[in-house]
Amino acid sequence: MSNAQISSSFPREPKLEFLKQITKDLSEREVGHGPFGVVYKGILQNGQVVAVKKLVPTSGVHDRRFQNEVANLQILEHRNIVKLLGSCYHTERKLVEKNGRHILSDVQEKFLYYEYLSNGSLENYIYDELSGLDWNMRFKIILGICNGLHFLHEERSEAIVHLNLKPSNIMLGDNMVPKITDFGLSRLFGEEQTRILTQNVVGWIGYIAPEYHYRGEISVKSDIFSLGVLILEIVTGLRRDLNSRDISSKLLIDRVSKNWTKKSHVESKYPSLEQQDLLQVNRCIELGLNCVETDPKRRPDAGSIIGKLRGLNHEASIHRIMENKLQLTNEFPREPKLQYVEQITGNFSNECEIGRGSFGIVYKGTLQSGEVVAVKRLLAVSQTNQDENFKNEVCSLIDINHRNIVKLIGYCYEIQRKLVESHGRYIFADTRERILCYEYLPRGSLDKYLYGAFDELNWNTSFKIIQGICQGLQFLHELQRPIIHMDLKPGNILLDDNLMPKIADFGLSRIFGEEQTRTLTSNVVGSRGYMAPEYYYRGEVSIKSDIFSLGILIIEIVTGLKVDSSTEDLSSKNLINTVNKSWTKMPQIASNYPTLEANCLQQVKRCIDVGLHCVRTNPTERPSVGEIIGRLDGRSTYPSNRIN
Repeated sequence: MSNAQISSSFPREPKLEFLKQITKDLSEREVGHGPFGVVYKGILQNGQVVAVKKLVPTSGVHDRRFQNEVANLQILEHRNIVKLLGSCYHTERKLVEKNGRHILSDVQEKFLYYEYLSNGSLENYIYDELSGLDWNMRFKIILGICNGLHFLHEERSEAIVHLNLKPSNIMLGDNMVPKITDFGLSRLFGEEQTRILTQNVVGWIGYIAPEYHYRGEISVKSDIFSLGVLILEIVTGLRRDLNSRDISSKLLIDRVSKNWTKKSHVESKYPSLEQQDLLQVNRCIELGLNCVETDPKRRPDAGSIIGKLRGLNHEASIHRIMENKLQLTNEFPREPKLQYVEQITGNFSNECEIGRGSFGIVYKGTLQSGEVVAVKRLLAVSQTNQDENFKNEVCSLIDINHRNIVKLIGYCYEIQRKLVESHGRYIFADTRERILCYEYLPRGSLDKYLYGAFDELNWNTSFKIIQGICQGLQFLHELQRPIIHMDLKPGNILLDDNLMPKIADFGLSRIFGEEQTRTLTSNVVGSRGYMAPEYYYRGEVSIKSDIFSLGILIIEIVTGLKVDSSTEDLSSKNLINTVNKSWTKMPQIASNYPTLEANCLQQVKRCIDVGLHCVRTNPTERPSVGEIIGRLDGRSTYPSNRIN
């Protein structure tokens, strides 16, 4: 029976007599207890089972805990949140002992009733050196907990901060689906609220964020710290030291940092796992340690954690995706000689030219086997910049394998002494040949389909292209050393035979250090209409520079409107204003897509919302790619869509 069916047969505010009846007078059916309450199994007349929690009458905290749990849980509907079915507040006048005397006093009893989860809490499964759960189940549990937390933090107009995440507060339903429970310490945030301070610090040793314990500071990042400890425990099977005053699990974190960041240690603890599963283990360890950073600002949000975990599905399948290209890659030399490149391109003949841009000309290269590659010959516009562009593209792409990133299969850098004309005279000079060789994508670039003669992009294809671009960008941004592309635009998105998008042209890209999030430059180069304002005016580079360009790109794909690159409108303000005026309301969208069904119109609306949030002037207000992917999938929404 579903929760909805149980709810309809179970009174929302049952009387105490009813509870005693279904729990055999709250005596014989105890299934769990903790510092704040005892849980009993309640069996209804139709045989259905519910969980009945009787709160312990702890002074001070008791009333607020009850009100919190009822108010916060009754409105929540999510597969990874325990469903509250009802509550009971019973007051009875009884004879009680006080200061050695017996007096009549009002005694309050408070009960909460939940869906019953027969598998109990996560605490029963994750310890004792990895016994009880295999890795696949552990990974699914981690992902489910993150989904539940993302719902609480980001998918509601008012965020709920749980403040008591720990294994015993994760219940396991059918198929071991995790569900977050026990919201007695939770805090409800207003729409504009991101942080509050309290003097009443209550929580569980080992899971309390340091800023909450020492300063009473509460935010969604308080939960992220607890989540990090939880992830580390699930992955390693280690338990925090219950007997120490180790408030924030420093001993556990140090132990994981010392041992579990080594590949050999992970493989010894999970000896039967294949490479793709070991990749999941390593990513979870990395994320867990990120979550327990002392500085809450450095902790990721739940949306970006989910994005990184889901992105593993793409990374784990890289080898399968690349199998069809291995033969070509093996045949093609990683560092071909110039003579070889000239041979396969007919000495860079006009007949083999397939495209050109600001930095180079692309030729079709045909190998002896008949396979085709794309050969990009960089133009000698500026010696320094061209060497830098060449270095950027090689460093960024040579070891990258992702279905949405164009594959660099080789490169050539040769200096030759040639007779060249200079100021009306012929002299011998050193000339540099910088050549990049890629997989060949016969469909060409996205701009031909958005603005050209090709008319193959129906909405489903357009939406898949947007998702693919986002997944490729997520991969780049979430590498150990993030890559900032710096030139996202339709001309730099190539399409394969199935119209799957691949990000190309990394000549302007920047590679960040592991701890780097932002840099400044005086050399501002990019495409008009796609440059983030903080980059153009201040030379500020971060992953949010790419997010701005991505927003413009999404808007163009959805609306069919085109950036005006001939004006001084460097950050597409006119385009953004047009979209704000004509594309933000559902009737407007439906008039522009008259044949689409309701679910597709919702996809269009989400894309417009995402695009407009990506192009906010303040880079800190732009979402991460992980959040964008979640919103495109319908896992969350924006409270407000207009750009001011």
